[in-house]
Amino acid sequence: MAPVSSHKPMPPLSGVAFVKKLAKLSKISRNQSAHFALAVSGGADSLSLMALAAVVREKNNHWDFSVLTVNHGLRPAAVQETRYVSKLAKAMGLPCKILTHKGAVPENDIQSAARNIRYGLMSEWCVKNKVTYLVTAHHLEDQAETFLLRLARGSGLDGLSGMQSIRNYEGVALLRPFLDVPRECLHQTTAKAGLEPISDPSNSNRRFARVRIRNKMDLLSEEGMTAARLADTAGRLLQARQALEQVTENFMQAAVRLDEYGIAYLTYASLRDQPEDILRRTINRLLTPYGGYPPRAESVQRILDEVFLKPRPPKEGGKTINGFVLRFRSEGLLIFREISGLPEPVIIKPGGVCVWDNGISIRVAKSSVLKGMLQIKPLGSEGLKAIRKLGNDVPKNLPAAALHALPSVWLTYRKKSSLLAVRGVLEHADIEFQDVFRL
Repeated sequence: MAPVSSHKPMPPLSGVAFVKKLAKLSKISRNQSAHFALAVSGGADSLSLMALAAVVREKNNHWDFSVLTVNHGLRPAAVQETRYVSKLAKAMGLPCKILTHKGAVPENDIQSAARNIRYGLMSEWCVKNKVTYLVTAHHLEDQAETFLLRLARGSGLDGLSGMQSIRNYEGVALLRPFLDVPRECLHQTTAKAGLEPISDPSNSNRRFARVRIRNKMDLLSEEGMTAARLADTAGRLLQARQALEQVTENFMQAAVRLDEYGIAYLTYASLRDQPEDILRRTINRLLTPYGGYPPRAESVQRILDEVFLKPRPPKEGGKTINGFVLRFRSEGLLIFREISGLPEPVIIKPGGVCVWDNGISIRVAKSSVLKGMLQIKPLGSEGLKAIRKLGNDVPKNLPAAALHALPSVWLTYRKKSSLLAVRGVLEHADIEFQDVFRL
């Protein structure tokens, strides 16, 4: 006779618990208006988001939820899967938008590429529809697997601190309310709602490192390395990281000046007697495109050795690293975007909004009567000449290369292009420049 298992199924998550988690992360009370986008693939994890949102929506008229599901084009079944998610959402009274990737299908590092496609499409939808929060169903086991993956890659403190429950992604607040919730709890939530999940074959494909690690979790648990313990370790490392980040933030508030053009100034005198790790974090922040990737570790170390830690820093010249220019002055550094590292020109229509270079939101008034094609692009030398022709004041103490990288809006009508607006330099009544949502 087979032994009877003593394991009791975990209870499903309640709508009340879901509200508390979202309210804590977003800092919005249940009585305030809010709109959350839900990232739903159709798996048992993400379907729990729909199940909980439907419960909350019945009892709370202040919060709205929109389901986003992505066809990344990597599998033929993706079309039917997104339609299935849309059908379920509508049956539960939730609006759903199917987002389709229309570019080339990646052949290498497929999981990473698919993730970038998903988040790129969803964040773009959120920005266009003025939805600040995007919610995912990452859970306790996901956090443990991420910790082990990064440990295998030799990550330091920042990598081993795991996924954060809230972070910025291209101007959208990405919320992960379930990082302390076991996978089984979410699956029970989905089952209670009577939802049938989709099975993604990539979740059992051993060619992916995450799958191989997941298959070893039972063995690790026997040695005490349970998902909960690994996630707790990541949480403690996150606390250490946050303490260092706060020290870095305090240092930057005192030492770094950011002007209206987005150019940073840092004096050499402020660098003295600072711990090397704080200087390293400062470099990482200053040389990371907003919402993008930090510079390579060896590049950061080179700047530390040649500039930040030298008794006599360079007084002239410069360096180009990770899409940024470091220009040396006698008193300190100027740091600004390199024009060649900026996005390709983007066409925008009246009523449209574009997050340029992940850092600046450019919005054109819906009531605009401008005739022609509106285009966002770096100012460049052509734009700088146009500004001077218009008679606008241009800062004389800034390098021309810094001005060339400023975001600008141009109007092309009857084959003639004219400059309409430039961040911090040239205003137009129908065009608004704003920093994107920051945490």
